[in-house]
Amino acid sequence: MYKTVLQKIEQYDNIIIHRHIQPDLDALGSQFGLKALIEKNFKGKSVYIVGDMNDFTLFGDMDTIDDKLFHDALIIVLDVAGKGRVSDNRFMLGKEKIVIDHHQNDTDFADIFISDPSQIATCQMLTQMVLEENLKIDEDIATYLFSGLVTDSGRFMYAQTTYETFAAAAFLTKNGARIQNIYDAIYVEDYSSKKLKGYFINNFKRTENNVAYMKNSASLKNQYNVSTFTISRGMVNQMAGIKGIPIWANFTETDDGEIQCELRSKKVPIVDIAKKYGGGGHALACGCTLDTWDEIDLVLKDLDALAERIQNNG
Repeated sequence: MYKTVLQKIEQYDNIIIHRHIQPDLDALGSQFGLKALIEKNFKGKSVYIVGDMNDFTLFGDMDTIDDKLFHDALIIVLDVAGKGRVSDNRFMLGKEKIVIDHHQNDTDFADIFISDPSQIATCQMLTQMVLEENLKIDEDIATYLFSGLVTDSGRFMYAQTTYETFAAAAFLTKNGARIQNIYDAIYVEDYSSKKLKGYFINNFKRTENNVAYMKNSASLKNQYNVSTFTISRGMVNQMAGIKGIPIWANFTETDDGEIQCELRSKKVPIVDIAKKYGGGGHALACGCTLDTWDEIDLVLKDLDALAERIQNNG
């Protein structure tokens, strides 16, 4: 299925790579990785990466480009399929649009849609493309792709981690992935983040059927001098690994007044609940964006009903 992507890359001089807003390391690793792959395997191409940035600045900055570059460009969108969550909405100006994604979501804009929810990361999909199409790779590319593989698999702890995941990790390691650099970046944290973890552990609440949750106002980030992303995505799993907690949820207000909702489950799929509220993602790790605090209670009600069914079914 990747031959079509490579054929399209061959046809275009300008290629612009996007990914989702509020990027994690799978989004950034696949974005930087694909840019480097194209530059190494296709000579004479102008490749650009664009989008918002956050705390994950491991690999460098995004490119600043003029609108006119989009009109005759091939657009490749990674790690997201819905246009509402693509960072830098100029992607719609592109001549053709390809989506490469591993989430359980359909696309509403792509001309070519490469989807494989069986793979744990978009970086794993790109590694598979390297293997199937015998593309050239170097230490930088291996490092970019390994970063998304290790983080989207939960350090290889999530249930969706497969033989293929470990095979991809072995291949990237063999080709020079700087694993220690990645681990230093994702495990070493500043004092504020460590204190914030303590706040979460001491203040999360539970529904009647033991769904753990946190409701975080926008002021919390100033209190702990951290980003909204750190509170939302970075702290959700402080409620993980607790006996008797099957599902956990983190609700964080942004500066714009929206509520970022991160949902996680130990075993039972929850992605349909995220989709109900306009989001999506993985079966056990997903999210959505809510407009009001009242909607949080609706999400919690749905999660609690699911948790009750889990208990009743043993």
